[in-house]
Amino acid sequence: MKIYELKKADAGKVFFKQPFVKRLILMLLGVIFMGICVAVLRLCKLGTDPFSAVSYGIAYFLGADFGTVQMLFNGTLLILVLFTDISKLGFGTLGNMIFVGYSADLTTFVMEHFLGITELHSLAVRIIVMIVTLFVFIIAVSVYINAGLGSSAYDALPYVIHEGVQKLIKKGIPFKMIRILFDGFFTVIAFLIHGEAGVITVLMVFTLGPMIDYVAKLLSVFFKNDKA
Repeated sequence: MKIYELKKADAGKVFFKQPFVKRLILMLLGVIFMGICVAVLRLCKLGTDPFSAVSYGIAYFLGADFGTVQMLFNGTLLILVLFTDISKLGFGTLGNMIFVGYSADLTTFVMEHFLGITELHSLAVRIIVMIVTLFVFIIAVSVYINAGLGSSAYDALPYVIHEGVQKLIKKGIPFKMIRILFDGFFTVIAFLIHGEAGVITVLMVFTLGPMIDYVAKLLSVFFKNDKA
């Protein structure tokens, strides 16, 4: 459904999926934890998620705050989704645009000015922190997307592409494959513009898609028959 096709009667179904409060809480927790994880991953100096890696590269080049760049970058991609399938958008779109980047900036500020942490020197500590944070980040991404209140333009585009490919070739292609290719494309860009790309970025290319699929199945049970 394109934005100019949206009817007033459909707005509630598109943007206020039930149980709304439960979904809203899950979405907010997801995006806030994503931001915290991005800031911690940056300390490891081993890369961040593909989209954040590109955003950091742009922020370094412009001398701007990461949160501001993340929001504007998502806003630019949002234009593409508005004219393809707005059913992928909602409160989660705004939540991701605003809270991920600024949560990361706030976490970085707290770690540097209150905890005195500007980097992790020990490789062993960096690897341990990376593994734990990567796991939490992937779960957070999966929860916020599968909360069903819409996703960021970046996360919505793989779904739009997946549906378009399905219609074009009339053959079943797993969503996780489209997501892997999409994240891989942004990872290449992140390396080219000297963003926060590294081993973590590459790992996320191959883990985000499958994990999103897995959490979707878990949350389908969580929301089943819930009329709240």
